[in-house]
Amino acid sequence: MKPARILTAVKSQLRLPQSLLEDIVNHRTHTTRYNYPVSKIEKEFYCTDIDTIATYTIQACVKGTLVLECYNNKLAAIEIVHVPVASSFLVTCAKGREEAFKVEFSSSLN
Repeated sequence: MKPARILTAVKSQLRLPQSLLEDIVNHRTHTTRYNYPVSKIEKEFYCTDIDTIATYTIQACVKGTLVLECYNNKLAAIEIVHVPVASSFLVTCAKGREEAFKVEFSSSLN
């Protein structure tokens, strides 16, 4: 029978490169002249009295190393295990009329 390891802690976290994603979205929308109103729906709801909110969704892959702390029953000791991981995220950026796109929501696709 294989010795059991018990996961006791996750020592690191993957961080979404938020500022980099915002820069990419702002660059893409700037170079494509993405401006108000864009879609037919936005044209119908567009009004000078109401602020229209635009959204842009992008997929991002985050790579890194997850550090796990495990208790090894056979050795009766704590072990540190490094696990390389890649996780894909769907990120939605939003902006008002006069501001730049900002990351508002992200969801893991795993």
